[in-house]
Amino acid sequence: MRPIRDMEEVRKGTVLYHSAFGFAQVNTADHNGVRLRWEQPGENLPEHVSAANIRKVYALCPPGGFFHRAFHEPLRLQELLQVDPPTGLAQLLEDLSGPQRVQDLRDWTVGRELMSNEAFDRWWEVLNPLLIEDPRFLFEAETMSLRPLTEESSPESRLLNPHISPARRLDLALSHRHEVSRDRFMGAVLAAWREGGPQVRDLALAALRNEPADQVFQGLIGPGADSVGAVIHAIRRGGWEASDIHPETHRLLLERILRAIDGGGPLDAEGRLAAALVRWGSPDLARALVSAADCEGGKRLIIATLDALPAHRADALEVDLLDELARSTPQEDPTQWMADLILHRRELSADELARALSATHPEVSTWLLVDYSPPTLGDNESTGTYDGPAGMQGLKEDLPLGPDPVPLSAVPRRSGASVLQLGLSIARSLAQHHNAGRVVHPTRDSVFLTPDAGLEVLAQGDAATSPRPLTEVPSARSDIYAAAVLLLELLLGRSWPRNLPAHKVIPSLRHVVPDLLPEALAPLDAALHPLPSARPESGLQWLVKWQLAARAQQHRATASIEPTAQVRVGYDTHIGRVKTLLSQTNQDALTVMVRDHQALVVVCDGISTANIGSGDVAASITTQVLGNLWEQATQRLDKATPQERQDFLERSLRMANQAVCEATMRFAGGQLEGRVPMGTTAIVAMFHGNDVQIATLGDSRVYLVGPYGASLITADQNQAGERIKSWMRGEFSWWDPSGSALVGYIGHFDEWHRPAALPPVFTRLRLLPGERLFMSSDGITDYVGHAHPEVVRAIEEGLAGRPVDEAAREMVNRANRGGGGDNLTATVVELI
Repeated sequence: MRPIRDMEEVRKGTVLYHSAFGFAQVNTADHNGVRLRWEQPGENLPEHVSAANIRKVYALCPPGGFFHRAFHEPLRLQELLQVDPPTGLAQLLEDLSGPQRVQDLRDWTVGRELMSNEAFDRWWEVLNPLLIEDPRFLFEAETMSLRPLTEESSPESRLLNPHISPARRLDLALSHRHEVSRDRFMGAVLAAWREGGPQVRDLALAALRNEPADQVFQGLIGPGADSVGAVIHAIRRGGWEASDIHPETHRLLLERILRAIDGGGPLDAEGRLAAALVRWGSPDLARALVSAADCEGGKRLIIATLDALPAHRADALEVDLLDELARSTPQEDPTQWMADLILHRRELSADELARALSATHPEVSTWLLVDYSPPTLGDNESTGTYDGPAGMQGLKEDLPLGPDPVPLSAVPRRSGASVLQLGLSIARSLAQHHNAGRVVHPTRDSVFLTPDAGLEVLAQGDAATSPRPLTEVPSARSDIYAAAVLLLELLLGRSWPRNLPAHKVIPSLRHVVPDLLPEALAPLDAALHPLPSARPESGLQWLVKWQLAARAQQHRATASIEPTAQVRVGYDTHIGRVKTLLSQTNQDALTVMVRDHQALVVVCDGISTANIGSGDVAASITTQVLGNLWEQATQRLDKATPQERQDFLERSLRMANQAVCEATMRFAGGQLEGRVPMGTTAIVAMFHGNDVQIATLGDSRVYLVGPYGASLITADQNQAGERIKSWMRGEFSWWDPSGSALVGYIGHFDEWHRPAALPPVFTRLRLLPGERLFMSSDGITDYVGHAHPEVVRAIEEGLAGRPVDEAAREMVNRANRGGGGDNLTATVVELI
């Protein structure tokens, strides 16, 4: 759009734009003015406009341009956006002045009703890879624009594209290393190092190995778990000695660790970094931990550091910390707390520890005998139990409640185990209001936690602050959405960003709320659907979903293990419609083995970015190893305890990692440097009657499907999951849900190129009659729906009333109909 310089430009059919009134078509025009037909009718819209006002406040939409076509031929423009997204985007940018943010592009396309918000997300996802090499577009910071026709695409400008993946950014930087400035090259490689997965980080390290170590470390330090992981990677695999690093860099590393202790969130990443610095020999780390021990966050950091160290290193560090504290503040709380922690971890008395340290740490030994004060048992005195020093208990149980209702704005974080009771009570309260015809706009100040640990809407909330979607008008359905967001905030202990759809957190939620009950996410997903018409119609309908989930949980809690129960398994796999057209391979693999009342189901999704071996080979090796080991162990497993069966799963996955890594080394001829090893995700379900042990590595998923709906019982192990931990620690005011690079997979090497299995996440449950387990690769969940509630709805509909084999085929077919852009594998398991 551009200013109108001459009335001769304005003719019948011309489209004009007014920033307040919108778009209008010129019906008649002469030198005195024009008669307009407004796109959206309104009482105050001018029908006649003078030539002076036309030139002053209106803009011309060029004929054949984006907005002209949106007015006259929207269906053809929609087709262009679908068939040729870059050209459609170029037309939009040509009509707009200056650089545009992604949100600006969304506002124009969605505002013109050319696509929905959800459709824009998918369209942008498809468009991003196409823009990288398109010379028409110029990227600068967080904006994009059309490149002037006289300007050629430069490598430096392409490296500024904020939307390319870490792997692609690194590839561009390496390809144009000699064409860009050194600062631009290092900045791009460091960004890829921070944001990428293990393989990208290995390549980034190889690219910067000869650069000054201080510049590398200082470039990697930043907020978020991604930065922590990158620094640890540099310490372990860079070959730099701590003594070679400037003191200022060590100070910045310690500052990065200590910055998180006041956030109240998990400190796992900071603990891992501190542990890496201990093993590296970074100076002043012990002194920094001692200085932090006088606050709750510092104590949790010490625990996280000790937990991340091998036992002998942890033993040495904790005594060094106590030694330092006993010398400086012998009577203070931090010193007493540190002694409590050591005694609790080692299960020793003070006298026993004093004797053990008498030769190596005589001053600590003397302090333990003279100045140490044993903890009082307090409330646990009658039972004679002691749960350990402060900071050890975490959030396993909710704090006791007072006699009066408390607004949610004053309620601390609640445990995942409480969500069914919270959901039942707030849905019941909403049902009462909705039955009386009231829309109540739930907020943190109008919803109260009652003394019986329920939630109740006790006041009319402020419609402006209720956390419903920004574009929705108040209704019973928006009340339900807002209530679900408030439940999430109770679980997370933080306010949810209002501009971010709350359903995006569901695939990562169990990372930070691991004690969520198996059925709990189904009612939440139903309430968070982006389409209001797809949500429960009223609080009463939502209450029914919570009641069904609670009934299943009660049944599960009292159900006995039935070791002779048997399962029926249905499965299907397909290369994917788009992959077929591109003549690519199916990198998914699965194993299904049933022996009477025992069964094993494995789904693997090979990682496609490897340049040593391939994802399909890694997936095939993994399924074969797991299947062979299980078949050899069925007799032992039949008599094993649940913990022994979990140990078997962990050992089996470790052996599968070993097998994949050994195959990788054979492919690589023993040389991994600068190469991307093959790998695969894995979800493993092992059935012993109705008892199910599940192990997860990667972003393939398992859903529990029952009368309450489909509930995700795993969490995607990727960068988005790591970032939500950083967000909860307060490192960001917002959470970025993007980031699919895996942090859990099979085929992992340590910093010395030795096979090093990553820890799986375990889940155990008893499968009930009428329930099903749905296990799939991410090709299914990526293409049966865009928003997670849409995925859940597709699973519920696809499995409903169908035998297990037919249900698996239906899910594969739905994914192909939804685009089929990835390999597709689905399995459905039920009790016979």
